[in-house]
Amino acid sequence: MAFKRRKRNRKQLGVVARVTRYGSLLMTMAGTILVIALVITTARWLADSDNFPITKVNVEGGFQYVSPEAVRAVVLPFVGSGFFQLDVGLIKQTLGEMPWVDAVVVRKVWPDTVFVHVKEQVAVARWRDNGLINRAGESFYPDLDTIDQSLPLLVGPDGSEKLVADQYKTIAALLANVDVRLVRLDYTARGSWQLEFSGGQVVMLGRENIDQRMHRLANLYRELEQSHPNASLATVDMRYDTGIAVQWRQQSDAECKKPDACRQASIANNQRELIF
Repeated sequence: MAFKRRKRNRKQLGVVARVTRYGSLLMTMAGTILVIALVITTARWLADSDNFPITKVNVEGGFQYVSPEAVRAVVLPFVGSGFFQLDVGLIKQTLGEMPWVDAVVVRKVWPDTVFVHVKEQVAVARWRDNGLINRAGESFYPDLDTIDQSLPLLVGPDGSEKLVADQYKTIAALLANVDVRLVRLDYTARGSWQLEFSGGQVVMLGRENIDQRMHRLANLYRELEQSHPNASLATVDMRYDTGIAVQWRQQSDAECKKPDACRQASIANNQRELIF
């Protein structure tokens, strides 16, 4: 009888263990379902734009051509969106389309603020008729009345902006110790380069050995100007392997007494010489 009693106890223990195991599993499933429901409910609540709406826009940056008001005007349509719904990437993209904007930082500040920092373009030269070149050699096209006409003018075919900008920097550096100011650099579709200085002097560099020719010009320019005290340089043709061709503009005393007359005097009586 004792043996049978022990056998029944083992069966009872097995049933209890199974019930306990199944109960634990049910409780785990119920807990998981509860957590999922809580997450979904919370996500829906956070997704509601009426909760934590953006109400403030802080704009910072060094402003010269882009006004804080113009930046706010772009951001304002997004104000009222919920903190978690605000599309920071779209705001950044929209602001980046403004011509004078170089870079933008947009971030959300809990619980109701969007912060915008704007970095403006820095123009180093004009580009063709209505554009500008930035420090990265990229063209951009702002309103014409914001273009500084005193900047040097760079001209070249479509897609040559960086090439021309880099060449301008190189040439300007070579002329740093020469008393001339480069006001125009032309690059033709055939690959030919031409310079113009503030005094109206034109330098033709051609298509080959540009760096070598520029070094030669920088070394000779002062000597050329001093060699003809009664004339000024009109054109310098560097398209020779072993020399240069120079054209002079004659200056009369009467012309030189008039404002800016020496630079704009007629070159009908120019002298031209080859220097080797």
